[in-house]
Amino acid sequence: MILKQEKRVLLTKSKILNAAIKLFSEKGYNETTMQDIMLLSGLSKGAIYHYFKSKQEILDYYINSQKKLVTNQLKDLAENPTLTAKQKIENIIDQLFSNESLIELTGNKWAEKVPFALLDTLRNSLNVLSGYIEEILEQGNIDGEFACIYPKEVSQILIVLIDIWLDPVIVNSSYEEMCNKVDFIILFLRKLEIPIISDESGQKIKERLKCYYV
Repeated sequence: MILKQEKRVLLTKSKILNAAIKLFSEKGYNETTMQDIMLLSGLSKGAIYHYFKSKQEILDYYINSQKKLVTNQLKDLAENPTLTAKQKIENIIDQLFSNESLIELTGNKWAEKVPFALLDTLRNSLNVLSGYIEEILEQGNIDGEFACIYPKEVSQILIVLIDIWLDPVIVNSSYEEMCNKVDFIILFLRKLEIPIISDESGQKIKERLKCYYV
């Protein structure tokens, strides 16, 4: 009985969230109203307000769920004993560039109108996610894959480069410029003798960046 109730709660929240994210993407956060979300979700006003008192609460819930998802994925990767440090880093980059919900939102540049949401995710990246990357770099040092003298600093720089410098919502760059940035990051890491991003991974990043320029 409890499981059925929990599933019902999750299903209702999912309907609300999906409707809100779609509207934020299409209309923009500021232009979206709770009434819009109610109509698109097909739920009653009472059902929506039972879980979320405002669109701000809906956005907070979404951001927190995404942060938790990415954090758990990185934690699992960092603790996976079957992968090399380089494989873990490439998996992380692959996951960061394959989140369809985030791509849809950022592709519509919703974050430009909700800077606090963007700041919150960036703060999480620098304070939490970089810690897992640092752990992986230290593993690479121990295993002899590379010699990273400053794992903490490199992990934070990598987050800044990938999460900010390669984000078309934050930095106004053409697709060609973005591709050049990817090449630079790969070369930069190799110059530091930390070849953790392969040419193949670099090409995947470029392919996924294309969606922002369609």
